[in-house]
Amino acid sequence: MAIEKMDLIKNPETAPFSKLKYLRRLPEDEVTEFFNRLFNLNVEAREAGDWSLVDHFLEEQEDKIAARVAIPMGFDDAPWSPFKKRLSESKVAVMTTGGVYVEGQQPFDTDGDWSYREIPLDTPLDQLRVAHTHYDTTGVAGDVDTVLAMHRLLELEAEGIVGEALTPTYSFMGYIPDPSGLIEVTGPEVAGRLKDDGVDGVVIGTT
Repeated sequence: MAIEKMDLIKNPETAPFSKLKYLRRLPEDEVTEFFNRLFNLNVEAREAGDWSLVDHFLEEQEDKIAARVAIPMGFDDAPWSPFKKRLSESKVAVMTTGGVYVEGQQPFDTDGDWSYREIPLDTPLDQLRVAHTHYDTTGVAGDVDTVLAMHRLLELEAEGIVGEALTPTYSFMGYIPDPSGLIEVTGPEVAGRLKDDGVDGVVIGTT
């Protein structure tokens, strides 16, 4: 069965693919040139027993590819919102950009997705899933609190350190090449929900 050229550069399912993941944004003729050069270098390295040229080539290509990727957005300043209440009297939420969702929900599109999922804090561990290919998800599989500290928040609530834990909370998939939908739609929507629920603070687990 023929392999599509662009399928060759899909990220591994559980590991980051460094800056080479941006190969997918280059024209196919440049992708072909990359793989031809990489193949030839591997043949030379195997014969010579020296793989340093391959390492150098990959590092060089990472820098060149990343330099060509336009920054999707930027800002010079961010509003500062000081936390004024006692934590023991506050309603706190945890969120994540780790691609966590509940079994039965639509998985995130790992090619880019600005939607979100509601995650009840009492969701059994065996019903939590992860759809994300742009960071190493093996840690999340062992402990979801590494990116969505839902159980740690419930513990803080039980100990009286936090006044109240918000449930459900919200999960995003952090790979969003075009953030316009997040900025214009889902970001304001979730912010509005948090405000309506009287949330005083949010801890976001990023990847």
